[in-house]
Amino acid sequence: MAHSKMVVDHDEIRSFAEKTGGKPSLVADTENSGKGPGVLRFDHGRDNDGLEEISWDRFFEIFEEQELALMLDDSGDNPNFNKFVSRK
Repeated sequence: MAHSKMVVDHDEIRSFAEKTGGKPSLVADTENSGKGPGVLRFDHGRDNDGLEEISWDRFFEIFEEQELALMLDDSGDNPNFNKFVSRK
């Protein structure tokens, strides 16, 4: 990936997910593990064992609580690439 961009705008994140067919989800085993509300992912309907779909409101509540940003491929080489990273 040659160029990436960090996104924190909720509308842009939701637009990316919808464009790629992703649904807001949580890695179920990580919720209530004593280390925070859980690990966020987008469920694209493949290899989704252990993912629990959540509402956009809950998704962005966790996103802000954990001070995350979404890293996207800005080069166009891999338009579906995404990774949640810390804003800190």
